[in-house]
Amino acid sequence: MSSLIKYTGVVLGMLFSFVVQAQDTGIDTYNLNSESNNLDGKMLGEVLTLSAEANYYFLYPDDWVAGSIKFVNGNVFENLRLRYQAFDDELISYNDNGRFLFLVEKELVESFTFQDGNQTRKFVRLTKNNNQQTNMYLEELYKGPVSLMVNWYIYQQSVSPYRDRNGITRAVDYQLHKDYYLYTDRDGLTKTRLKKRALLTRFPENKKEIRKLLRKNNLHVSDEESMVKALRLLTENNLTE
Repeated sequence: MSSLIKYTGVVLGMLFSFVVQAQDTGIDTYNLNSESNNLDGKMLGEVLTLSAEANYYFLYPDDWVAGSIKFVNGNVFENLRLRYQAFDDELISYNDNGRFLFLVEKELVESFTFQDGNQTRKFVRLTKNNNQQTNMYLEELYKGPVSLMVNWYIYQQSVSPYRDRNGITRAVDYQLHKDYYLYTDRDGLTKTRLKKRALLTRFPENKKEIRKLLRKNNLHVSDEESMVKALRLLTENNLTE
């Protein structure tokens, strides 16, 4: 019996040592740029355990995807397996060597990118919104004097009881939603819609010129791609000031 207790103690001690080491030093060294100087190329954060609920309903994309992270100090970590936790607005990486999930320390992140099918998505960490300090990830669809940003979030609503894929009875439904914003350093985030009217409302002094420009380019604003094209045209023609 004493031998069993001793053996169990050794195993628990090894597991505890592994967790502490992972939390202190972070993921092993990845491909960094020439200016990397962050704890010998270590990425800071903490080992994460996801609940079944979070794993099924809160993560985007649906599976681990190839991506990279850029830190505010210039470090670039490439060839990572990433997912975005939209419910709590957190970035998660999967460590192949240790086979554990890793919650990346948010304050260190400048931006991250990942492949979503045949599309590359870029998220940036916004630290100031309309002169107010904030700390949130937003997808950057277009960067300019007026940028187009997306806030991904999980919408939670009460529904009639149902059984989920695991046979568990639930009375709450989770849906991934997106809100669109125009962003400037001066005005911060302004919620918008992917419509021409939104641009006319945002730049009322240039309504006539904007209508003429969109009509000339046969551009109907109705989705992400056309809104990006419209903002690029407005920027090139100095109509965003």
